Parts: sequence; C-alpha cells; structure tokens
Amino acid sequence: MWSLAVKDKETLKMIILTELPEDRPVKLVDLALKVRQRPQVLLSVLQSLVSNRLLKVAKLHTDEAGPTIWLARNEVPEAALGNAGEGDWSYSPQLVAVRQKQLAAILGDDARGRILRLLSDGQPRNSTQIKLALGDEELPALGNIEQLVELPEGDFTLRTSAAGRAEMERRRQEQKLLEEKHSQQERILRELFKSGQALSKEAMEQALGGPILPKVKYPVLRLTNGEYAQADSPAAWQDVATYLTRSGPLTMEDFIRKFRIHSTLVANLRSDREVPPFVILPDGKITTAQTPEGAGELAHRKAGQGLKERLTEIFSQQPFFNISQVTENPEQREVAVKLINETGSFRVNINGVGLWTSPYPHEPKKIAQELKRLTGMHLETKDKQELPPLTWLTSHSMTIPEAAYKLKLSEEDVHNLCELEALASFRLAGGTRLWRDEVQDIKYRPDLHKLVKKASKLTTVEAADLLNTTPDRIRRLVREGYLNSAGEVEKENGRVGLLVRRGDIQAIQEKFQGIEHEWSLAAKQQRREAALTTPVKKEKPPAGKKRPRRAVSPPPASPGPVELDQFQQQAVKAALAGQNVLVAAPTGTGKTVIAERLIEAVIERGKAAVYTSPLKALSNQKFVDFRNVFGNDMVGLVTGDISINPYAPLLIMTTEIFRNRCFSEPEGLDDVACVVFDEIHYLDDPERGTAWEESIIFAPPHIKFLGLSATVPNIQEIANWMGEVRGEAVEVVVETNRAVPLAINWLSSDGVIMDEDEAREYIEEAVRKRSEQRRAEREAAKEAAREEGMNREDRRWKRRGGASRSRKSLDRY
Repeated sequence: MWSLAVKDKETLKMIILTELPEDRPVKLVDLALKVRQRPQVLLSVLQSLVSNRLLKVAKLHTDEAGPTIWLARNEVPEAALGNAGEGDWSYSPQLVAVRQKQLAAILGDDARGRILRLLSDGQPRNSTQIKLALGDEELPALGNIEQLVELPEGDFTLRTSAAGRAEMERRRQEQKLLEEKHSQQERILRELFKSGQALSKEAMEQALGGPILPKVKYPVLRLTNGEYAQADSPAAWQDVATYLTRSGPLTMEDFIRKFRIHSTLVANLRSDREVPPFVILPDGKITTAQTPEGAGELAHRKAGQGLKERLTEIFSQQPFFNISQVTENPEQREVAVKLINETGSFRVNINGVGLWTSPYPHEPKKIAQELKRLTGMHLETKDKQELPPLTWLTSHSMTIPEAAYKLKLSEEDVHNLCELEALASFRLAGGTRLWRDEVQDIKYRPDLHKLVKKASKLTTVEAADLLNTTPDRIRRLVREGYLNSAGEVEKENGRVGLLVRRGDIQAIQEKFQGIEHEWSLAAKQQRREAALTTPVKKEKPPAGKKRPRRAVSPPPASPGPVELDQFQQQAVKAALAGQNVLVAAPTGTGKTVIAERLIEAVIERGKAAVYTSPLKALSNQKFVDFRNVFGNDMVGLVTGDISINPYAPLLIMTTEIFRNRCFSEPEGLDDVACVVFDEIHYLDDPERGTAWEESIIFAPPHIKFLGLSATVPNIQEIANWMGEVRGEAVEVVVETNRAVPLAINWLSSDGVIMDEDEAREYIEEAVRKRSEQRRAEREAAKEAAREEGMNREDRRWKRRGGASRSRKSLDRY
C-alpha cells in the first residue's frame, strides 16, 4: 500500500517539492522510499520537474559500490552540492531514466513484492490464480522465492502462514525418517561387504528391504558382470583387472582418472608397489599379468633375475666376457646389455674382438693372460694388487691427446699412425686408446717422422701433384684397386672427395708409368673396336663453319620389367628372408634398387622402414628420389633442421637422428621392420663412426639392417662384428664389376652435351666470334674518337672567327 494518496501528477509534483529539503541534496532511492509511489509514475514526474528546471539532477560517485542518482532543489547552495560527491549537476532528464525494475524491487512494487502481498492473507493459491491476480505481468519462478513454500497439492503460501508452518514441519519429519533409512542401509551394507566379496543385485536388495537409496554414502560399485561390491575391495580390484585385460594397458594418469575411487590400489601403484595381478610396465603403463604386455614383462623380469645371477657368477670368475657367455637367446640380448651397463661394465674392442669388462677386481696376471687368450695381445704386467679390468686397462693405456702430447705430434698424425697399424689401438667405452708401452717404444724410433709422413692423408689434387697426373686418374687408381682409399672429406660445395695416403702414392710412383701405358693401350683398343663397329666415318665440317648441334633424342621406351643382376638378386632374396645384409658394389651398379625392393615389401606388409645417410644433402636427394618411386604420402624426411611428413611409412634421416631415436624413444620403432644404412663405410670414421656402431648395438632386436657401400675393404670383418652384436649371421654380397663405364662429356652454357671434338670446335668458334666482336668494337671506338676530334677542331675554328679576313694591317709586312 502507498503512504500517500495522489489524485494526479500535479499533486505529486507539489509533494515532491515539499519533501525535498532546501539545504542539501537527496538520493533518488531515499525520495522513492519516502514518497512511496509507483516507479513508472514517480520517474515520469521527476523527469518533468527536471526538464522544467525546478530540480537539479546528478550522477555522483561516492564511497558506495557504484554511481548514485541525486536530486536537489534550486535553493540548495553550491557547497552542499559539492559535499554530496564527485559529479556534475544539470537539468538533464535522461539521468532520471533509471531501471524501473531495480527501483520497483527496492520499493517492493515488483512482481515478487506483489506476490508476497497477495499471499499475506494466508490463503494458498496456485500459479494460475496468482497470475490472474497480478494481470499480464510475467511471473518469476515461484520456487525460487525464499518466503514461499509449495504445498503437496501444488498451491503456494507463505512460510509464516499456518499452512506453510505445517508443510515445513512435515518436511522435517520426512527428512528425519530418510536419514534414519540411510544410516540403516549403510550399516547393512557394511555388514554385507565386510568379507570383500561381490553380491548380486537381488541379494543386496533383499538384505536392504528394497533398492539402495540414492544418497547413501557407503561406496558401493556396480561391477562389469552386474554384481555389486565395495570400492577398493578385492572383488572391485579383480573387476579393474578384468577391464584392463580386455582393454589393454593404461597410462598412470588415465588409470588414476578412471579408478580414483580405489584409493588404496592407486596409492600402491603410484608408489611402484605392484599388487597382483597388476603389472607396471617399463614405460609406466598399468596392465595385468593376463595381457601379452604384462606376461612379457614378467617373463623379462624372470629372465633378468636369471641373467643377474649369471652375471654375478661371470664377474667373479672372468675379467672379460662377451654377450654369448651371458645368454644365447637372441630375445634376451637387449635385457642382458641393459643389465651389463647398469652393473658398471664397459665395452672394449681389442684386435677386432668385442668384449665387456668385469666390474669385480682380478689379479693383473690373470687379466693379461685372458687378453692374450681372447685377442692375441701380449702384455706384461708387474702389478701385484687386484684391480678391476677397466682400471688395469686405463693404467696401461692413454688417450689420443695424451699420446699426441707425449710424441709431440698432432692428434691427426696419431690417428693416421693407428689407421696404418703402426700403433696398436683399441676401443674402450666408445673412445680410442693406445697402449702405453707401444707409445713409449715408437717415440724413440729414428724413422718416426718418416712414418708420420707416410701415414698422412692427401686429397686427390695433392696426390695428383706428386704423381704429375690428374685427380681423375688418382680416383681411377682407387677404383681399380691400385690405391686404397683412406677416407673421404666433404668439400665446401657439398661434394665428397677421396683421401689417399702419402706412403701409397710414393710406393706406386715407379710403376705408375706402366699403369698409364696399359690405360693408353686399352683406350686405343676401345677406339679401334668402336671404329670397326661404326659404319660411317665422322666428317669434319668445313673450316669457319660451326658444327650443327646434335638433336637430343627422347629416352627409349622401357622394354619391360628390369632384370636384376646376380648380386642384386642375392641381396634382395636374403633381405626379404629377414636376414641382415651388407652389400659392397661399385658406384652405378644399382645398390639403391636392392633397398627399393626391400622397402616395397616392408610397406606391403603394413610395416615401416628407415633409410639413413651420412649427409643432409644426400638425405634430401634420396627424399626426392623415393617420392618419385613410392609417392609423396609414403615418404617423409627427418633431419636436424627440417621435418616433412614424419609419420610416413618410409622415413629418410641421417644416421645420428636414428641413433638418437634408439636412445630416446625406442618404443616409436616398434613398427620399423628394416633400416637401410647408405654409405655404411662411415662406421670406420673416427669422429662419426660411433653413430653407426651405437645404432647397430642398441636398435630393437626385431629390426633388420641393409648396409650399402662402394668402398668397404674389410666388409667380412664388419659382418662378423654385426653378427656378434645382433646375435645372427649377416649375409655379405660383394660385386667388383662396374656396370656403367665412366665417360667424359662436355656441357655447353645452353645445356647441350658434346664430346671432346665437338666441344673444342664449339670453343674455337666462340673464341673466333668474340675476337671479331672485340675487333669491331675497337674500330667503332677509333671511328667515334676520330669524329669527336674533328668536331672539336671545327668548334674551335668557329670560336676564332672561322674564314673572316684578318683585321691586322698589311703595312707592317
């Protein structure tokens, strides 16, 4: 009800002007509470007063939550207006247009307030009756009004009314009975599942006297077989194990998220405490002993326990051992190598024999005897105290830098002496070491510097200078076996050049003239045979005329499927049979075809393959070549600075990238069936060879290798080592015949390929034309200079007066 009875708006204006004080401003809300009129009427009257400049209005910022609308009469002094808050006073009626709903809620004139006033008589009403009483105004949600209560019949009334108090009491009694039922069911459930066994739904409801109530706090779970059990009980754990057996391993995060309710089980597994039948895999996933992964892990552990006992026995008896003494099962080799590395053993390779060192101390005399028996290396020792073999080896050897310092040589010279076998070296833990006694002996040899010079490496250009020949002929000597390659060097343009030893060049100097004579005879014989088979003799074109360019004929159509050579068939057959294969064949004989056939067979089986090369440039080239063979979607490239289609079934990468994957993510190589090592002779490289060694040693046992190279003088030795490391024989395929002969052609600036005669004529013609052009340019320059001189003289003559008569008198003559 309203406190003032107002007949029209003019009366309300007089009431507002009367209620507003003359000495201070008033908030709009305070005025509305005092006048108690409907908001829509009050606001319209105030806007009229402001627009007629009878009232001032302002939106002031005070210490309250937000800006507030203030009103003041014109008589209010400026000081009082400033004390009310920050803001400008004006006669703008828009400031009075506040939200009517907010003002109505404050005055209790909104729908909620009118509903409460309607129901204040104590008479319950339903929503239809309330809506009719309020008119067209939209009703709020009656259930959200705190002062109302809904009766069972669907009517609403105030909580303070008699009907409302009775309904609240009934609800309290009903809630009390429900809580007692909850407690009773929890006690019954606690007794039912005390043994930790599962119960059927019928047996549980029969004991409870009905279905389980929704808000019972006792943790009861429905199992996958339809029965019920207490959470974190043996029956519930068995149900989790059944789920894992069916679905496969889960990561620890997924397991915790899915089975968080089993707090005890989760706590044990997070602490690496296995609870049967659960198994924690090496990658941290959770599975059961019934899955293939779990059974395999338990078998590995059992085998590992046997391997540990075997290793302990070997450590105490032998200072050196190989992997075959630990286990003969190829499937256990990976586990054995891992255990050996964990025990502190180190890999050592002496005279081509790969061994592991025992971490236990042994007598020095026994260590020397074992070395002599296993490697043929005879070393004397005067040590008396028992030492670990690793300590004994390091005390009797030195590193390359130490030997270089002692011999006053460079490290490269020491490496060359080792490669020439002038110094005996061995590999220990991935590094090269030299025997201390041998370094001491060679230090005082009078021919040490000659030996160093003989072991030094030369490029083909430097070797050609010594033999007074061309670099091409040096490379031909290497190809035909007169010289041994001493390695390769990468040039600035990205190409790879050969290296040879100075001693080999000096040794071949005397017979090089005979070799050249044989080459010339062979070349003459080839020209003679070619002349006999050529029916028409080539006529030399007239002098001064350019030979016509030869038309580039299109490539001949393929007559049918390519027939492989004998060595290619042998290598492909062995690779497809699942063997490790090493191929040594000259450049251009088709080694890549072997890799293509193997990769094609692997992809057809749904597996993946890896093709590695020592150089990024070669990897990029192979990436383009294999895309043309297998398609863009089937080939990917992964190098140190680029990654293209990294999930393709065929990945091209450098060998270092593959080695890093063997260490960091071996599980990502599960689908890889084969790895092709292009240029596998890099295994002998002192700086980068460890990448190939570690790739072969640490690659998963299911991966098969195909090694390709054109220069492997000791391929059988590499095959024996690979067979020892991988635990299976390696097929060796060697081809010495060069299928594609080398020929020298010339390439012009416009892309035409010519033989030597055509090229020389082409050059002579180009030189003649250039000479004539320069002669014409000189004549034109002389003519231009002559004309410029004549023009200059003409201009000078005109400046002096030209042909006009002289003004001087003739009397003086």
